[in-house]
Amino acid sequence: MTSFLSLVRRHQLIAFFLLALGLTWLAFVPFYLSHGDSIPWFTFGPMVSGFIVSGLAGGWGAIKPVLASMVKWRVRPVWYLVALGLPFGAQLASILINPLLGAAVPTWGNIPALSEMLPIIALYAVFSGPLGEEPGWRGFATPRLLSSHSALAGSLILGVIWAIWHLPLGLVGDLSLYGTINVVLAAIVFTWLYQNTGSVLLAIIMHVTHQNSVRFLGKVFTGGDYVQQQWIGVAIWAVIALAIVACYGTERFAHRSKARVAIAGIA
Repeated sequence: MTSFLSLVRRHQLIAFFLLALGLTWLAFVPFYLSHGDSIPWFTFGPMVSGFIVSGLAGGWGAIKPVLASMVKWRVRPVWYLVALGLPFGAQLASILINPLLGAAVPTWGNIPALSEMLPIIALYAVFSGPLGEEPGWRGFATPRLLSSHSALAGSLILGVIWAIWHLPLGLVGDLSLYGTINVVLAAIVFTWLYQNTGSVLLAIIMHVTHQNSVRFLGKVFTGGDYVQQQWIGVAIWAVIALAIVACYGTERFAHRSKARVAIAGIA
């Protein structure tokens, strides 16, 4: 047992990534067998894995900072605007650009009323990834990756693993190439947000906004026009990621001396 704990402490990231993929994919089986009609508990794989590895590696002292970051709301108001406005703005811009490239005029009437969307958004925030993923990807993995990698390298490593984590969705027809690429690009933006706030709560908000902007605003197009609009969205996220690198450099993604958030239990 001692040797096992020592192994986990020395290789926390590897343990986390293997556990996150294993738990998620195992929990995906009943969701797949139900043809996507059951509660998607598999989305909690990263959060559960982060807590397990934190506990094994450093006990309560390593779990507490992740929990604290999940409720950290005292950040500069501009970061709330970023978390809410940037994903929404990117999606809206892709919609407005799409007709300029030959798509039909957006059918705005296809977007449900706000009163209909809000309960669904709240449900998706819990069961469709934001709550279950962000404590693992940002609260656990990001600080540990950035303790030995630059912000850009750490983001790309996490982005690729985050994309791989989504692969089972292909079995229920909910996986696309543009979505996969967008995940890798989004990892850069999420690292930037986390580096400047230290808040998993803000990452959850951005995840909710991004996910539901695509889900609901995307309804203004169908067929090939929808696919083209999503590729435009990917291009916009690429521009945002490049702008972050150009403005902040590759090392920290923040203009301050102590950008990286200290997490107890990092080996």
